Parts: sequence; C-alpha cells; structure tokens
Amino acid sequence: MVKIDRINLSNEGYTKFFSPIESQIMETLWDMGDMTTSQITENTNIPLSSVAGTLDRLVKAGYVDRDVQNVKGRVRYMYMPTSSRGDVACDITNRVLDSLVDCFGELAVENFSKYKSKI
Repeated sequence: MVKIDRINLSNEGYTKFFSPIESQIMETLWDMGDMTTSQITENTNIPLSSVAGTLDRLVKAGYVDRDVQNVKGRVRYMYMPTSSRGDVACDITNRVLDSLVDCFGELAVENFSKYKSKI
C-alpha cells in the first residue's frame, strides 16, 4: 500500500509505491476493467489466496471498490479501481510532496522550483 515510509525509489513503475502484487493487480484492473478474483488470478498468475487478501487491503485503502452480485443464487464479487492511473499518480505525488515540505520546508519548495525550470 502507498505508505510514505515504504516508498522504494529503486523499484520500477508503481512498485515504487505498491507491493509487486498490489501493483500487478492495479495494472490489471486499470487495463481490463471490472473483474472477479478468479479473473484477476487468471490474468496475473498470482495465487487466488494472495489475490483475495491483497484485494481486501486495496479495498480498505480505497484504491479498489468491491461490488457484490448474486448470480444464479451465488454471491460474486466484482472489483474495480476507484481512480484512474493518473489520479493515483496525482494522489501519490501530492502525498510525497506534502511529506517533503513537512520535513524540509522552504528548501523543498526551492528545489521544486529548480526542478520545474529544468522541465
């Protein structure tokens, strides 16, 4: 889950902010849309028990929604991302920047200005 103290900048892509399994599940949901746990398992080759536990954490953290459906008398859960990739990137960016400003204050803001002029 995206926790400021667990960010690993040496990782690639969203695994800088999410665990590898969380990242793979989020990427699959963003690419394919609403899916069941079984469909996610089929598309990621992550064991069903790992997918189920990770989805529970992603739902609790607010990155994924769960919709309960009754299909032929059986309960089925559909999962969907609550935000687009861009919105999650914006949220993560804001949280990281807030943390940097909280820690380093004006120095962080000065460095943001220098960085922006490089772009």
